[in-house]
Amino acid sequence: MKTKYIAILLALMASTFTVKAQTLDSLLKKAYDKNPALKALQLEYEAALQKGPQVSQLPDPTVGVGIPVLPVETRLGSQNLIISASQMFPWFGTLKAKENVALTMAKSKYERIAAERLDIDYQIKTAYFNLYLLREQQKIIRKNIRIFETIEKVALAKVESGKSIASDVLTVRIKVEELNQQIQILEERKQGFSASINEAVNNPNNDTIQVNTTKLELAELAYDLEQLKQKIESNHPLIKQLDWNIEASNKALDLNTLDGKPTFGIGLDYSLVTGRTDAIPENNGRDILIPKVMVSIPIYRKKYTAKKQEEELKQQAFEFQKESLTNQMMSSIQGYKSEYESAKLMYELANKQIEISNRAYDILLADYSSKGKRFDELMKLQSDINRYEIEIIKSIVQSHLAKFKIDRLTDF
Repeated sequence: MKTKYIAILLALMASTFTVKAQTLDSLLKKAYDKNPALKALQLEYEAALQKGPQVSQLPDPTVGVGIPVLPVETRLGSQNLIISASQMFPWFGTLKAKENVALTMAKSKYERIAAERLDIDYQIKTAYFNLYLLREQQKIIRKNIRIFETIEKVALAKVESGKSIASDVLTVRIKVEELNQQIQILEERKQGFSASINEAVNNPNNDTIQVNTTKLELAELAYDLEQLKQKIESNHPLIKQLDWNIEASNKALDLNTLDGKPTFGIGLDYSLVTGRTDAIPENNGRDILIPKVMVSIPIYRKKYTAKKQEEELKQQAFEFQKESLTNQMMSSIQGYKSEYESAKLMYELANKQIEISNRAYDILLADYSSKGKRFDELMKLQSDINRYEIEIIKSIVQSHLAKFKIDRLTDF
């Protein structure tokens, strides 16, 4: 029965706290399928595509019915009912031009989807690699706890032999307790990064993401500033969005020219005539049927001139926005490159320091084991080794994070 209750308790705990070991690629794929922001942008794009059929239709025909309050008398009788219908037609190509403007603006919205995907990629990758960093830091600390526990055993042996004092043992135990506390702090920090991933992939907020990746090495960064600039100028989604805005503005200019052309219409008027009773002229009571042809001539040209100037100014603004955005991205890339180089230098320095410190540690441990001396130096050196090991994994992760920042601007 006791075993049964333990099994039930474990099942309840498993249902409350979900731990998922997932690869980075699987999380990215899930985000593309389930991220609410991406879905919203996709629906906005699909909605924008429906604008084309709305603006490419002929204007609705008009139909009117009139009943004269005072009947109009004609030679053949009085008009008691008047029905009219008309249909206007814009200048040739106007409807297609309206559709082109709408579809080009929809393409601009589509680029927002690609830009959002870059942001989601960055959000997931940075959170995932920070989770990896926290996990590796915990591993390093646990390893160092085992080393300090070994030192504690040596200290106990020295105390028993009278070659050391009891405070050495207490000092080691305090250090072990401090390291255990650090592990708990790092565990708490994982929750924030898990929440960031859960938001991106539309998971419940309390899901814990467990990284599933092998040991990382320093990131490799291919860096050609001019080539990256050309890539951004030609293919970055935010730049392409501005290009589509310029294209839409050009098509709006074409539409403006067509809107300045005359529009034509055809119509038909029908009058119901009641025959005369005081006389019987030929065709007495014959109804009236009048076909009509109409033309609307855009005489007032100021609005078309203003529209042309508006679109030309918008295009200039878009060009300056492209230039400003490109400059900002290139400046950011250079800053991220500096972050990468700093991480690389820190990695090399920490490796050199740990190599020297390990040799010194062996000497101090042997000296303390035999003579019970230089305990403080031994403790400090082991703490330094712990710090160097953490600096190594930090610099590795920082090199990848710097690369992710560059990828956010160039990997599309």
